[in-house]
Amino acid sequence: MTPRWDPCVVQDGADFKQFITSHIDQPRRKILLIGGAGFDPRATKGAHELATIRRCQVDAVFFREERVMDQPILRPRADNTQIELSKLLPNAIFPKIEIIPDGVTAVGGRRAVEEIKQRDFSQYTDVAVDISALSCGVYFSLIAFLINICRQKHGLNLHLFVVEQPQIDQKISGIPSDQASMLHGFRGTKSLDSTEEQALLWIPILSLGNSDVLTKIYQYIRSKSRSTPIDVCPILPFPCRNPRLPDLLYTEYFENLRTWGVDDRDFLYAAESDPLDSYRTIHNLVSERHKLFAALGGSQVVLSPLGNKMLSVGAMLAAIDLDLPVVLVESIGYDEQIDAGTSSYDLELRHVWLCGEAYPSISIK
Repeated sequence: MTPRWDPCVVQDGADFKQFITSHIDQPRRKILLIGGAGFDPRATKGAHELATIRRCQVDAVFFREERVMDQPILRPRADNTQIELSKLLPNAIFPKIEIIPDGVTAVGGRRAVEEIKQRDFSQYTDVAVDISALSCGVYFSLIAFLINICRQKHGLNLHLFVVEQPQIDQKISGIPSDQASMLHGFRGTKSLDSTEEQALLWIPILSLGNSDVLTKIYQYIRSKSRSTPIDVCPILPFPCRNPRLPDLLYTEYFENLRTWGVDDRDFLYAAESDPLDSYRTIHNLVSERHKLFAALGGSQVVLSPLGNKMLSVGAMLAAIDLDLPVVLVESIGYDEQIDAGTSSYDLELRHVWLCGEAYPSISIK
Protein backbone atom coordinates (compact mmCIF):
# COMPACT_ATOMS: atom_id res chain seq x y z
CA MET A 1 0.00 0.00 0.00
CA THR A 2 2.02 2.95 -1.29
CA PRO A 3 0.79 6.24 0.20
CA ARG A 4 -0.68 8.46 -2.48
CA TRP A 5 0.10 11.72 -0.65
CA ASP A 6 3.64 11.07 0.48
CA PRO A 7 5.19 13.41 -0.51
CA CYS A 8 2.47 16.05 -0.63
CA VAL A 9 2.53 19.82 -1.18
CA VAL A 10 1.50 21.69 1.99
CA GLN A 11 1.98 25.45 2.18
CA ASP A 12 1.24 28.38 4.45
CA GLY A 13 2.30 31.97 5.02
CA ALA A 14 4.61 33.42 2.36
CA ASP A 15 4.67 30.15 0.41
CA PHE A 16 0.90 30.23 0.04
CA LYS A 17 0.88 33.85 -1.13
CA GLN A 18 3.58 33.00 -3.67
CA PHE A 19 1.39 30.11 -4.87
CA ILE A 20 -1.54 32.48 -5.41
CA THR A 21 0.65 34.88 -7.40
CA SER A 22 2.63 32.41 -9.49
CA HIS A 23 0.07 29.65 -10.07
CA ILE A 24 -3.50 30.92 -9.66
CA ASP A 25 -3.34 34.53 -10.85
CA GLN A 26 -2.68 33.74 -14.51
CA PRO A 27 -4.83 34.59 -17.57
CA ARG A 28 -5.13 30.95 -18.62
CA ARG A 29 -6.49 29.94 -15.24
CA LYS A 30 -10.10 29.64 -14.11
CA ILE A 31 -10.79 28.55 -10.56
CA LEU A 32 -13.85 27.31 -8.72
CA LEU A 33 -13.83 28.06 -5.01
CA ILE A 34 -16.11 25.94 -2.81
CA GLY A 35 -16.64 26.88 0.81
CA GLY A 36 -19.10 27.54 3.59
CA ALA A 37 -21.04 30.70 4.43
CA GLY A 38 -21.59 30.09 8.11
CA PHE A 39 -20.99 31.78 11.44
CA ASP A 40 -17.37 30.61 11.72
CA PRO A 41 -15.02 33.64 11.66
CA ARG A 42 -12.72 31.72 9.29
CA ALA A 43 -15.36 31.56 6.55
CA THR A 44 -14.15 34.55 4.52
CA LYS A 45 -10.39 34.02 4.67
CA GLY A 46 -10.09 32.02 1.44
CA ALA A 47 -12.32 34.46 -0.44
CA HIS A 48 -10.20 37.38 0.79
CA GLU A 49 -7.09 35.74 -0.68
CA LEU A 50 -8.67 35.02 -4.07
CA ALA A 51 -10.36 38.43 -4.25
CA THR A 52 -6.92 40.01 -4.61
CA ILE A 53 -6.15 38.33 -7.94
CA ARG A 54 -6.88 40.16 -11.19
CA ARG A 55 -5.96 37.94 -14.15
CA CYS A 56 -7.74 34.71 -13.22
CA GLN A 57 -11.51 34.29 -13.28
CA VAL A 58 -12.98 33.07 -10.00
CA ASP A 59 -16.35 31.35 -9.59
CA ALA A 60 -17.54 30.46 -6.12
CA VAL A 61 -20.06 28.24 -4.37
CA PHE A 62 -20.58 28.82 -0.66
CA PHE A 63 -22.91 26.41 1.10
CA ARG A 64 -25.38 27.50 3.74
CA GLU A 65 -25.71 24.48 6.02
CA GLU A 66 -29.27 24.25 7.35
CA ARG A 67 -29.91 22.30 10.54
CA VAL A 68 -33.07 21.40 12.43
CA MET A 69 -32.23 23.46 15.52
CA ASP A 70 -33.08 27.14 15.35
CA GLN A 71 -29.95 29.28 15.83
CA PRO A 72 -31.19 32.87 16.48
CA ILE A 73 -27.72 34.12 17.43
CA LEU A 74 -25.62 32.26 14.87
CA ARG A 75 -27.90 32.70 11.85
CA PRO A 76 -27.50 36.52 11.64
CA ARG A 77 -23.73 36.03 11.76
CA ALA A 78 -23.98 33.61 8.84
CA ASP A 79 -26.10 36.18 6.97
CA ASN A 80 -23.38 38.79 7.52
CA THR A 81 -20.79 36.30 6.26
CA GLN A 82 -22.82 35.82 3.07
CA ILE A 83 -22.99 39.58 2.54
CA GLU A 84 -19.23 39.92 2.93
CA LEU A 85 -18.54 37.00 0.58
CA SER A 86 -20.86 38.51 -2.03
CA LYS A 87 -18.84 41.72 -1.95
CA LEU A 88 -15.54 39.86 -2.24
CA LEU A 89 -16.62 37.52 -5.06
CA PRO A 90 -19.67 38.88 -6.94
CA ASN A 91 -20.02 35.67 -8.97
CA ALA A 92 -20.65 33.61 -5.83
CA ILE A 93 -23.80 31.59 -5.27
CA PHE A 94 -25.12 30.40 -1.90
CA PRO A 95 -27.11 27.16 -2.13
CA LYS A 96 -28.78 25.94 1.04
CA ILE A 97 -28.36 22.28 1.95
CA GLU A 98 -30.25 20.36 4.60
CA ILE A 99 -27.76 18.53 6.80
CA ILE A 100 -30.06 16.35 8.87
CA PRO A 101 -33.64 17.34 7.92
CA ASP A 102 -35.47 14.76 10.05
CA GLY A 103 -33.07 14.96 12.97
CA VAL A 104 -31.94 11.38 12.30
CA THR A 105 -30.64 10.84 8.75
CA ALA A 106 -27.50 12.79 7.82
CA VAL A 107 -27.68 13.83 4.15
CA GLY A 108 -25.50 16.96 4.07
CA GLY A 109 -22.60 15.40 2.20
CA ARG A 110 -24.91 13.85 -0.38
CA ARG A 111 -26.77 17.13 -0.94
CA ALA A 112 -23.52 19.07 -1.34
CA VAL A 113 -22.24 16.59 -3.93
CA GLU A 114 -25.54 16.77 -5.84
CA GLU A 115 -25.18 20.55 -6.02
CA ILE A 116 -21.55 20.47 -7.19
CA LYS A 117 -22.31 17.79 -9.81
CA GLN A 118 -24.20 20.44 -11.79
CA ARG A 119 -20.92 22.26 -12.53
CA ASP A 120 -19.11 21.83 -15.83
CA PHE A 121 -15.61 21.00 -14.63
CA SER A 122 -14.19 21.10 -18.15
CA GLN A 123 -14.14 24.91 -17.93
CA TYR A 124 -11.91 24.99 -14.84
CA THR A 125 -8.18 24.50 -14.43
CA ASP A 126 -8.35 24.54 -10.63
CA VAL A 127 -10.88 23.70 -7.92
CA ALA A 128 -10.26 24.82 -4.34
CA VAL A 129 -12.30 23.64 -1.36
CA ASP A 130 -12.04 25.94 1.66
CA ILE A 131 -13.08 23.69 4.54
CA SER A 132 -12.58 26.36 7.21
CA ALA A 133 -16.34 26.85 7.68
CA LEU A 134 -17.64 23.51 6.36
CA SER A 135 -18.66 20.63 8.58
CA CYS A 136 -16.75 17.37 8.42
CA GLY A 137 -19.66 15.44 6.92
CA VAL A 138 -19.87 17.90 4.03
CA TYR A 139 -16.24 18.45 3.08
CA PHE A 140 -15.29 14.76 3.36
CA SER A 141 -17.90 13.88 0.74
CA LEU A 142 -17.01 16.85 -1.47
CA ILE A 143 -13.29 16.05 -1.52
CA ALA A 144 -13.93 12.36 -2.25
CA PHE A 145 -16.21 13.30 -5.18
CA LEU A 146 -13.76 15.85 -6.57
CA ILE A 147 -10.87 13.38 -6.47
CA ASN A 148 -13.00 11.11 -8.66
CA ILE A 149 -13.49 14.07 -11.03
CA CYS A 150 -9.70 14.47 -11.16
CA ARG A 151 -9.44 10.84 -12.27
CA GLN A 152 -11.69 11.64 -15.23
CA LYS A 153 -10.22 15.05 -16.13
CA HIS A 154 -6.46 14.69 -16.32
CA GLY A 155 -4.67 17.86 -15.26
CA LEU A 156 -7.44 19.33 -13.10
CA ASN A 157 -5.85 20.79 -9.98
CA LEU A 158 -7.60 20.14 -6.68
CA HIS A 159 -6.65 22.27 -3.69
CA LEU A 160 -7.73 22.21 -0.07
CA PHE A 161 -7.70 25.48 1.90
CA VAL A 162 -8.07 25.59 5.66
CA VAL A 163 -7.51 28.13 8.41
CA GLU A 164 -5.73 26.03 11.00
CA GLN A 165 -6.74 27.40 14.40
CA PRO A 166 -7.21 24.81 17.19
CA GLN A 167 -8.47 27.47 19.62
CA ILE A 168 -11.48 28.14 17.41
CA ASP A 169 -12.08 24.43 16.83
CA GLN A 170 -12.28 23.95 20.61
CA LYS A 171 -14.73 26.85 21.03
CA ILE A 172 -17.27 25.46 18.53
CA SER A 173 -19.22 22.50 19.91
CA GLY A 174 -21.73 20.55 17.87
CA ILE A 175 -25.05 19.62 19.46
CA PRO A 176 -25.17 15.96 18.44
CA SER A 177 -28.11 14.08 16.96
CA ASP A 178 -29.31 10.91 18.63
CA GLN A 179 -27.40 8.38 16.58
CA ALA A 180 -24.23 7.77 14.60
CA SER A 181 -24.17 6.96 10.89
CA MET A 182 -21.83 6.08 8.04
CA LEU A 183 -20.57 9.08 6.10
CA HIS A 184 -21.65 9.43 2.46
CA GLY A 185 -18.86 8.27 0.17
CA PHE A 186 -16.99 6.59 3.03
CA ARG A 187 -18.61 3.21 3.56
CA GLY A 188 -15.55 1.11 2.75
CA THR A 189 -15.37 -1.87 0.44
CA LYS A 190 -17.64 -3.96 2.67
CA SER A 191 -20.35 -3.07 5.15
CA LEU A 192 -19.79 -3.50 8.87
CA ASP A 193 -22.59 -6.08 8.93
CA SER A 194 -20.93 -8.25 6.28
CA THR A 195 -17.58 -8.20 8.10
CA GLU A 196 -18.83 -8.98 11.60
CA GLU A 197 -16.57 -12.04 11.80
CA GLN A 198 -13.46 -10.00 10.99
CA ALA A 199 -11.28 -8.30 13.55
CA LEU A 200 -12.15 -4.61 13.78
CA LEU A 201 -9.99 -1.63 14.65
CA TRP A 202 -11.62 1.68 15.50
CA ILE A 203 -9.48 4.84 15.27
CA PRO A 204 -11.19 7.86 16.86
CA ILE A 205 -9.58 11.30 17.08
CA LEU A 206 -10.05 12.59 20.62
CA SER A 207 -11.13 16.20 21.09
CA LEU A 208 -12.42 18.10 24.09
CA GLY A 209 -16.16 17.96 24.73
CA ASN A 210 -16.97 14.97 22.52
CA SER A 211 -17.05 12.12 25.02
CA ASP A 212 -20.81 11.53 24.52
CA VAL A 213 -20.40 11.62 20.73
CA LEU A 214 -17.73 8.93 20.73
CA THR A 215 -19.86 6.85 23.09
CA LYS A 216 -22.66 6.91 20.49
CA ILE A 217 -20.23 5.96 17.72
CA TYR A 218 -18.84 3.05 19.74
CA GLN A 219 -22.37 1.81 20.46
CA TYR A 220 -23.23 2.08 16.75
CA ILE A 221 -20.23 -0.03 15.75
CA ARG A 222 -20.96 -2.52 18.51
CA SER A 223 -24.61 -2.78 17.38
CA LYS A 224 -23.56 -4.24 14.04
CA SER A 225 -23.90 -7.75 15.50
CA ARG A 226 -20.17 -8.03 15.98
CA SER A 227 -19.02 -11.34 17.40
CA THR A 228 -15.39 -10.22 17.72
CA PRO A 229 -13.82 -7.67 20.09
CA ILE A 230 -13.26 -4.11 18.90
CA ASP A 231 -9.69 -2.88 19.14
CA VAL A 232 -9.48 0.86 19.79
CA CYS A 233 -6.47 3.07 19.01
CA PRO A 234 -7.35 6.70 19.83
CA ILE A 235 -5.36 9.54 18.25
CA LEU A 236 -4.06 12.24 20.58
CA PRO A 237 -2.73 15.55 19.19
CA PHE A 238 0.96 15.76 19.97
CA PRO A 239 2.92 17.91 19.58
CA CYS A 240 0.31 20.64 20.00
CA ARG A 241 0.03 24.31 20.92
CA ASN A 242 -1.32 23.54 24.37
CA PRO A 243 1.21 21.12 25.88
CA ARG A 244 -1.35 20.03 28.48
CA LEU A 245 -3.97 19.03 25.89
CA PRO A 246 -3.10 15.28 25.84
CA ASP A 247 -3.43 15.17 29.63
CA LEU A 248 -6.77 17.00 29.50
CA LEU A 249 -8.06 14.57 26.89
CA TYR A 250 -6.88 11.55 28.86
CA THR A 251 -8.70 12.84 31.95
CA GLU A 252 -11.92 13.64 30.07
CA TYR A 253 -12.03 10.26 28.31
CA PHE A 254 -10.84 8.15 31.24
CA GLU A 255 -14.13 6.24 31.62
CA ASN A 256 -14.47 5.80 27.84
CA LEU A 257 -10.96 4.44 27.56
CA ARG A 258 -11.63 1.95 30.31
CA THR A 259 -14.86 0.83 28.61
CA TRP A 260 -13.07 0.44 25.29
CA GLY A 261 -10.24 -1.55 26.83
CA VAL A 262 -7.55 0.97 25.86
CA ASP A 263 -4.21 0.95 27.62
CA ASP A 264 -1.20 3.24 27.23
CA ARG A 265 0.29 1.16 24.40
CA ASP A 266 -2.78 1.67 22.20
CA PHE A 267 -2.53 5.45 21.78
CA LEU A 268 -1.49 7.01 18.50
CA TYR A 269 0.09 10.45 18.37
CA ALA A 270 -0.08 12.92 15.48
CA ALA A 271 1.05 16.53 15.19
CA GLU A 272 -1.85 18.90 15.72
CA SER A 273 -0.88 21.20 12.81
CA ASP A 274 0.38 18.69 10.25
CA PRO A 275 -2.29 16.76 8.30
CA LEU A 276 0.36 14.51 6.76
CA ASP A 277 1.39 13.26 10.19
CA SER A 278 -2.05 11.86 11.02
CA TYR A 279 -2.32 10.59 7.42
CA ARG A 280 0.96 8.66 7.65
CA THR A 281 0.17 7.42 11.16
CA ILE A 282 -3.14 5.92 10.06
CA HIS A 283 -1.81 4.67 6.72
CA ASN A 284 1.15 2.87 8.29
CA LEU A 285 -0.97 1.24 11.00
CA VAL A 286 -3.66 0.06 8.56
CA SER A 287 -1.08 -1.27 6.08
CA GLU A 288 0.68 -3.31 8.76
CA ARG A 289 -2.61 -4.54 10.18
CA HIS A 290 -3.80 -5.76 6.79
CA LYS A 291 -0.58 -7.74 6.39
CA LEU A 292 -0.98 -9.25 9.83
CA PHE A 293 -4.62 -10.29 9.40
CA ALA A 294 -4.44 -11.35 5.73
CA ALA A 295 -4.15 -15.02 6.67
CA LEU A 296 -6.95 -14.72 9.25
CA GLY A 297 -9.75 -13.55 6.98
CA GLY A 298 -8.88 -9.87 6.89
CA SER A 299 -9.47 -6.91 9.15
CA GLN A 300 -11.87 -3.97 9.13
CA VAL A 301 -10.75 -0.46 10.14
CA VAL A 302 -13.18 2.38 10.97
CA LEU A 303 -12.28 6.06 11.42
CA SER A 304 -14.06 8.73 13.47
CA PRO A 305 -12.40 12.16 13.08
CA LEU A 306 -13.63 14.88 15.44
CA GLY A 307 -12.48 18.33 16.48
CA ASN A 308 -9.20 19.60 15.06
CA LYS A 309 -9.42 20.24 11.32
CA MET A 310 -5.84 19.40 10.42
CA LEU A 311 -5.99 16.01 12.14
CA SER A 312 -9.32 15.39 10.42
CA VAL A 313 -7.84 16.25 7.01
CA GLY A 314 -5.16 13.61 7.56
CA ALA A 315 -7.82 11.07 8.51
CA MET A 316 -9.83 11.99 5.40
CA LEU A 317 -6.82 11.42 3.13
CA ALA A 318 -6.20 8.03 4.75
CA ALA A 319 -9.87 7.07 4.36
CA ILE A 320 -9.82 8.01 0.66
CA ASP A 321 -6.48 6.35 -0.01
CA LEU A 322 -7.34 3.09 1.77
CA ASP A 323 -11.12 3.08 1.17
CA LEU A 324 -11.96 3.08 4.88
CA PRO A 325 -15.42 3.60 6.38
CA VAL A 326 -16.02 6.72 8.46
CA VAL A 327 -18.62 6.84 11.23
CA LEU A 328 -19.73 10.17 12.70
CA VAL A 329 -22.57 11.74 14.67
CA GLU A 330 -24.00 14.69 12.78
CA SER A 331 -24.85 17.91 14.64
CA ILE A 332 -28.38 19.33 14.77
CA GLY A 333 -26.97 22.71 15.81
CA TYR A 334 -23.96 24.44 17.33
CA ASP A 335 -22.92 26.03 20.57
CA GLU A 336 -19.95 28.39 20.38
CA GLN A 337 -18.00 30.64 22.73
CA ILE A 338 -15.90 32.55 20.21
CA ASP A 339 -14.81 36.00 21.35
CA ALA A 340 -16.60 38.97 19.81
CA GLY A 341 -13.50 39.85 17.80
CA THR A 342 -11.06 37.51 16.10
CA SER A 343 -8.05 39.80 16.19
CA SER A 344 -6.53 37.71 18.98
CA TYR A 345 -6.50 34.64 16.74
CA ASP A 346 -3.83 33.88 14.17
CA LEU A 347 -6.00 33.19 11.10
CA GLU A 348 -3.43 31.90 8.64
CA LEU A 349 -4.66 30.04 5.59
CA ARG A 350 -2.97 26.75 4.74
CA HIS A 351 -2.96 24.97 1.40
CA VAL A 352 -2.85 21.25 0.66
CA TRP A 353 -2.45 20.41 -3.05
CA LEU A 354 -4.30 17.14 -3.55
CA CYS A 355 -4.27 16.47 -7.32
CA GLY A 356 -2.94 17.96 -10.53
CA GLU A 357 0.21 19.51 -11.94
CA ALA A 358 2.20 19.17 -8.73
CA TYR A 359 2.24 15.39 -9.24
CA PRO A 360 3.03 14.92 -12.97
CA SER A 361 4.70 11.54 -12.47
CA ILE A 362 2.13 10.15 -10.06
CA SER A 363 -0.92 8.44 -11.47
CA ILE A 364 -4.20 8.91 -9.61
CA LYS A 365 -5.56 5.63 -8.31
